[in-house]
Amino acid sequence: MTEQIIARTAQGRLRGARDGDALRFLGVPYATSPLLAGRFAAPVPHPRWDGVRNALVYGATSPQPDRGVTLIPEPIIAGDNELNLNVFTPELGRAGLPVLVWIHGGGFFGGGNASPWYRGVSFARDGVVLVSVNYRLGAQGFLEVPGAPANRAVRDLVRALEWVRENIAAFGGDPDRVTIGGQSAGGAACGALLGVPSARGLFRGALCMSGAALDQTPAGVSEVSERLSVLLGTATLDRSVLEGRPTREILAASDVILQELGPGQLSPDADAVADVLGGGLRLPWGPWTDGDVVTEDPFTAARRGDVRVLAGATAHEFNMAWTGADWITWDMVSGGLARAGVPAEAAAAYLSRLDARPADMVGQATTDRTFRVPAQRLAEAVSGGGGGAWVYDFGWTAPGGPLRGMAFHCLDVPFAFGTTGEPGVAEATGGATPEALVADVHGAVVRFVADGDPGWPGYTGASRAVMRFGEPSVLAYDPLRLERLAWT
Repeated sequence: MTEQIIARTAQGRLRGARDGDALRFLGVPYATSPLLAGRFAAPVPHPRWDGVRNALVYGATSPQPDRGVTLIPEPIIAGDNELNLNVFTPELGRAGLPVLVWIHGGGFFGGGNASPWYRGVSFARDGVVLVSVNYRLGAQGFLEVPGAPANRAVRDLVRALEWVRENIAAFGGDPDRVTIGGQSAGGAACGALLGVPSARGLFRGALCMSGAALDQTPAGVSEVSERLSVLLGTATLDRSVLEGRPTREILAASDVILQELGPGQLSPDADAVADVLGGGLRLPWGPWTDGDVVTEDPFTAARRGDVRVLAGATAHEFNMAWTGADWITWDMVSGGLARAGVPAEAAAAYLSRLDARPADMVGQATTDRTFRVPAQRLAEAVSGGGGGAWVYDFGWTAPGGPLRGMAFHCLDVPFAFGTTGEPGVAEATGGATPEALVADVHGAVVRFVADGDPGWPGYTGASRAVMRFGEPSVLAYDPLRLERLAWT
């Protein structure tokens, strides 16, 4: 007889399936389809259904262009409701297990929760319930639209957390032991949620991987809105106009904006080098402090100290983006650092510790300024407010593959999930992954979700303790001092 795996939620019964050590429920709607409620409307709770609803296949991803091969394999799935989530749990019923709510990356314009790297079997094996969330991307999630609520994607995430609060006990989870986590844009979303009043009380910890603060600015939001209006050929960019435009037209215009304003757009001149050194990587889409749903930036919100934070990055996040820029000179680099406001003494010390080409220096500076130093700043803000904060730096480098010798963006994700045997990992690394390091990273995440402590001393302005993940993993004190002094 086939095993019947049925969970009872507030909206109705769900049929799941066994997946190794986990019970798996896929494509569960946490809100009404935007096609019904409005693509530029706030999310609406999903109504009840009768009978048993199948939760056996992954749900739709937010509409996005197919970009082919990406660092994390994230399939694009067509469908009528991207506001869905997946649950992996070791058991149903009121087991009171800790919960990790995972927010995928993709620059707020791509990605989805169906990646094999996000499979939650290892978490279930270790007594953690994993929930992975899809949300609206690009213009539908973040464009400033007169007549529409701001930060609709952030509202989606709050609605997903409300669903978890309402329903996770049916999947063995404890609604009072919820940690949010994400990588890249997902990590930045976690940072943004610190400053969202409607999200307070819905989670107790935040795991911010490679994205402590990638939020937009009000000026950037306006620039994107004005440019999209031109590309769509309309003088009035309001909700009624956009709701009537085909999704494919909005996606095409959004793709042009991404090419113009997205990360890694570096033209061959000194001004461009100074701009990227001064501003780091920029995303045209992303959370912004609108004063309504997002009322504080991540660093300000973190000073309340009411949420425990684990933040970190890889050692060479986006270095690869500039490896071929041989036109960059040392004069461009030193001039760019000066224009970025880096003190001369700090800049000299920073440059002296790298044996690299000028292009490699720009890549490392982009990594440090955009990812590694903000992780420390976020942790220091939390600990300064009396909260618990921890920092890691992932330094293991791929032994082969296209990015051989780098601890590149996304490389730490399969270690955190314990999914190093899943498709795409060996292709990315070009070789085997050390099991001891998998145990170190995944174990730290499990401990943080379960106990609120990853297992090493917290980060404070006095100690600056950092776990450096590698072979072996070692605890160091202020190992990124030169980077911190240059980019704080």
